[in-house]
Amino acid sequence: MTHLRRALHASLLRHAVCAGLMLGQPALAQAMPAGCSMNEQWSLPLTYTEDLRPVAQASINGKPVSVMLTTGDAKSIVFNKKVLEQLGVPMRQSTGFMSTEDERNPHGVDIFETVTLGKVTSFSFGAYTNQNAEYFVEDFMDDAFGVRIGANTLLKTDIEIALDAGHLKAFNPSGCIREHLAYWDPKAIPVPTMSDPFNRDRRFVFMVRINGNNVRAILSTGTPQTYVPLPTAHRLGLTPGSPGATREDPLPGHAADKPVWRVPVPQMSVGALEVKDLDVRLVDLPHAGDFLILGSDFLHRYRVYMAKSQNLVYFSPIATPRTLKRGAVNVIPQLMR
Repeated sequence: MTHLRRALHASLLRHAVCAGLMLGQPALAQAMPAGCSMNEQWSLPLTYTEDLRPVAQASINGKPVSVMLTTGDAKSIVFNKKVLEQLGVPMRQSTGFMSTEDERNPHGVDIFETVTLGKVTSFSFGAYTNQNAEYFVEDFMDDAFGVRIGANTLLKTDIEIALDAGHLKAFNPSGCIREHLAYWDPKAIPVPTMSDPFNRDRRFVFMVRINGNNVRAILSTGTPQTYVPLPTAHRLGLTPGSPGATREDPLPGHAADKPVWRVPVPQMSVGALEVKDLDVRLVDLPHAGDFLILGSDFLHRYRVYMAKSQNLVYFSPIATPRTLKRGAVNVIPQLMR
């Protein structure tokens, strides 16, 4: 049903949010070659939750709300049902249909899906403002946020995720197809990525190697801790019996017999990047796919540039990472196959 929802998103989001977030001029740490222009599109200042997930600010009907920015969720813009109820925003349900003949339908049967839509008088995020528009609505696990903005909005262009510097920036480079785009660090390591050529899912996928085994990975700014589903963990040689493994509380809503296990990974590699002493959570999440989710704990150690223009992601070690707090293990399942 995710394909049907993506089609509904396309019909609702007639105006690109990222065209008007926060305009600015880049302060490049190194001069780019002649003919190459980074073309900074917008810049968002960030604050952080207690578990150091990045947070931005928005306004719904003139009321300030916090925004969760999550590159690990494919959806574009989703509003929190409880927050809209508090603001008195009218909501309605709508049923969508995708026929078996639709090329976006991978299931071979007609698909029906009922979604909730909320119509807001005004919504502003950065320099972007929209009026009298409908957006998708869900019950959030974390009600500290009024809006969740995902990869299908954030990754329409190249983005720099700089949790150490407290900003998220978007770029639309021109004349730079063969250039090194991590402008702040000439030694940043580029890693090839895979992506949906039809842009139905804009998340970047790349390969990580753990214990001699390859696993597909994505970056998720909205997930506090790096995690891997148990079946994938076992394939990678990571188990509750691994050296240094410690038991943690279950995920919210999970039974006590399904704990989370924190397992130290002494060394893993992302392309030519060697990552040492990263803790990975083993979680029991059915239907989460065979993926490693690199969360904000990883992104506080590495600044990244996600180059849609080159199908690369650049990794640059942060010299003085922020001190991490335990926080809650609030996981947004990444439904990828």
